[in-house]
Amino acid sequence: MEASLLISSKSLYCRPMVYENEEQDKQWRALIVKAQSGDSAAYRELLSALVPVIRRAVVKSLPSPDSADDVVQEVLLSVHKALHTYDSNRPFTPWLMAIVSFRKTDFLRQHYAARGNKQVSLESVDIPDYLNSSDSSMNCHDIENAINELPKKQRKVVELLKIKGFSTKEVSEQTGLSETAVKVTMHRALQKLKEKLA
Repeated sequence: MEASLLISSKSLYCRPMVYENEEQDKQWRALIVKAQSGDSAAYRELLSALVPVIRRAVVKSLPSPDSADDVVQEVLLSVHKALHTYDSNRPFTPWLMAIVSFRKTDFLRQHYAARGNKQVSLESVDIPDYLNSSDSSMNCHDIENAINELPKKQRKVVELLKIKGFSTKEVSEQTGLSETAVKVTMHRALQKLKEKLA
């Protein structure tokens, strides 16, 4: 069984939880105990009762409401797989919410990893045509003034990356900024230059 489903440890039960109400928790506990004994009707009743609760618990933190159904299905599948790990001497809600948390985290991790192919690298951002064009009515003095008006950190990154031709890694080493911070700073600087020179 995967590690994330081994959730009957005492530490999970010690986490503070907001209960829908204690009576509901007792009802769910009674149903899961019957389900563990093989009562399929109790099991169906439990799963039906959990669907709207799980949905409410995940829908606000997902990228789109449509994703909620996928996460609900994953949670129900995990409840099924982990059914035998539930300790009937403990509250049910923290056990369920631990599963919800694991599955939601798994979904978000996969979702944002899949978005990696849709990201645009800031490394490949080109200087806009109006900064490169020899036909531009602007002269070098206008561009220099716009660069000089940038905040110090942005000005330094523009000079090193675009004027002196250093790589992102070299700029990172010279400025002490992370490579990601260098890219973001360059992107923001280009946005400001665009506003100033447009």
